[in-house]
Amino acid sequence: MAVLLSVEKSAQVLGGISIWTLRKHVGRGNVKVTRIGRRVFLDAEELERIRRDGLPSLGQFRKSEFERRNEI
Repeated sequence: MAVLLSVEKSAQVLGGISIWTLRKHVGRGNVKVTRIGRRVFLDAEELERIRRDGLPSLGQFRKSEFERRNEI
């Protein structure tokens, strides 16, 4: 049986990273999650993978659609 941890608990286990940073990685598909209803959980094996391999850089902030349209 898989051990599931909430995003908040997972962020603590990963050394206290921001839950918002972890949520951005979830949204970009960098982290495999299990969804139960509206709640999001990370498997203990996925946390171990993140500890071993790390997470990719989130890079620069994306430009808004408005900024892209108005570039010269």
